[in-house]
Amino acid sequence: MGGYYHEDLPAKFASPFIPGELVLHTTHGLSRYVGTREVEATDGTIAQYFQLDYAEGHRVFVPVEHVARLSKYVGEEAALARLTTSEQRSPYSRSQKPAPTPAPA
Repeated sequence: MGGYYHEDLPAKFASPFIPGELVLHTTHGLSRYVGTREVEATDGTIAQYFQLDYAEGHRVFVPVEHVARLSKYVGEEAALARLTTSEQRSPYSRSQKPAPTPAPA
């Protein structure tokens, strides 16, 4: 599977996240955002994905169209979610809260 990170992508999509920052996924919990990656499927179609790294070396690729499932983490440094436990099922514990949504202007 080929692909490359956001530094090499044409200006198709501007990520709302900064590589290295903590991001919450609504299903999988707390992760570290690595960047966007363009991936070519076996049928030749190309799509862009957010790469999220989790504990124990696990990774999740989220289609950029699903950006609403992600939010910036607000709080102190915290442990990344382990995808092999129930931690992934409840990402919004007291210490893990999404950034507030700004009011419309």
